[in-house]
Amino acid sequence: MRHWFSDLPLARAIRETWSQGYSASDLLADLGAGIAICIIAIPMTMAVAIACGVQPVHGLYGAMIAGPLIALLGGSRLSVSGPVAELAVLIYPVVYQYGFGGMMVVTWMVGFILLFMGLAKLGRVIEFIPYPVTTGFIAGTGVVICALQIKDFFGLSLLTQPKYFLDRLIGLAEAFPSWRIGDTIVGTITLGVMAIWPRLKLPVPGHLVAMIVGSVVGASLPHISPEWMVETIGSRYGGIPQSLPKLLSFSEKLDLETIRTLFSSAFAIAMLCSIKALLCAVVLDGMTGRKHDPHAELVAHGIGNLVLPFFGGLTSTSALSRSVANLRVGARSPLAAVIHGVSILIVILLFAPLFSYLPMATFAALLLMAAWNIFDLRHCLQIVRVGTRSDVAVLLICFGLTVFVDMTIAVGVGMVLAALLFMKQMANITGGRWLLEAAQWDILERLPDDVMVYEISGPLFFGATEKAMSTLREHSSGLRVVILQMRGVPTMDISGVVALKSALDSLQKKRIFVILSEVQEQPKEAIKRAGLEPAADKLAFCETMQESIALAKQFT
Repeated sequence: MRHWFSDLPLARAIRETWSQGYSASDLLADLGAGIAICIIAIPMTMAVAIACGVQPVHGLYGAMIAGPLIALLGGSRLSVSGPVAELAVLIYPVVYQYGFGGMMVVTWMVGFILLFMGLAKLGRVIEFIPYPVTTGFIAGTGVVICALQIKDFFGLSLLTQPKYFLDRLIGLAEAFPSWRIGDTIVGTITLGVMAIWPRLKLPVPGHLVAMIVGSVVGASLPHISPEWMVETIGSRYGGIPQSLPKLLSFSEKLDLETIRTLFSSAFAIAMLCSIKALLCAVVLDGMTGRKHDPHAELVAHGIGNLVLPFFGGLTSTSALSRSVANLRVGARSPLAAVIHGVSILIVILLFAPLFSYLPMATFAALLLMAAWNIFDLRHCLQIVRVGTRSDVAVLLICFGLTVFVDMTIAVGVGMVLAALLFMKQMANITGGRWLLEAAQWDILERLPDDVMVYEISGPLFFGATEKAMSTLREHSSGLRVVILQMRGVPTMDISGVVALKSALDSLQKKRIFVILSEVQEQPKEAIKRAGLEPAADKLAFCETMQESIALAKQFT
């Protein structure tokens, strides 16, 4: 039982912390870090919820529940989870089309997908997604988030925001005569404070100062002119409930048709959650010198998102900015994220009525700054400058699909492009060649003219087999024996086995005896499972090239 629990990808970070010792000074450090991250998380999670088209309190519930739960069950010691801006691009269309209940169902499905990925130990698979793919659709989310904030930043009277980017821009342009100067002033001042604050290098979070300044300006403007009244959390949503989150029940009927309809959105959100979670953990590893457990991290995110819908929490994943801030303010363990969640709850219970006075334009400004950081122009230009043409093409395709079509499609296409790029790279390093000189295989003797050695190198699997086998089939005329030197083949999948079997059949039809030489363990096992056994005058296996050559001479 103990061995089974130790192998389960769950709570690795907290178990590691406990085994290494946890002191009173560590607790004090986590307490200070948790309170600091709470101050950062509250406005940002509310802003993300607004961008998703739901009430701000659902963002707070997401951070309050997911933050502690994922931290305690996960594999990264200092990651802090909650709603993040990138997810808004995928969640908003779900809310727009299916409402709040549809979003809760999708969050539940996301939890199942992430849980399956973690239990199946697919945490390392995410690392194989090429950089241009992730950069492309994450940069695209920055542009879409920016477009979603124009309405509140300028105080436009737009009842609904269309689902697609170009339609949204047209709707905003048509509504622009309704802009309100008060909201624009508040948004501009808030954005200006956030832009200037980092240069002052003060320990107080810039977005907190910007929100306070924006709120003070928003409250003062109506005294200057009644026409400069600004929209607030209270005027739009009626405020934030000053209570614990209530246990909810699903009103949607979870039948096969509902799951089929929402699965593509859930899958895209799950992929983005996993990428964000593992990227955040990798960044923290680089800053701390520790090693996270990717499988435990995915399991924790799966459980966290399974629980969130029952309390009305917004879909959550690791937030890079909050996690890095958690490290920099001195956090020592996952308890910092737990304290951050408890602190959010205390703030809601004590100060929720004050949130009603926060201007909507300040949240729009917060998300505009977040969108700029997400876009990361420097990294995009680096790919364009130093990447290959295929890298640039992939970047532009993923970016364009995210912005102009739908991020759900962009994620799917990105995954396909990732597989195609991987196959192309493997095909480039996999191949075969005829060894014409004895020195090429370190044997100081001449082979008979009707015996040739064909060397295969590189992994043999889908997309990389045809290149290695085509030359073997085409240039074997006049031979009696072919030695396939497979020392350089570390792995082989079913595609490689099928291609090898096809090549062997082609050679045996020409009455050519084939010797498989120096086959490594995994390819040897795959070949045996495929039923390729030694056969007189057809096929043989040899451990060394010396044995292979000696056997080949017996047939000449």
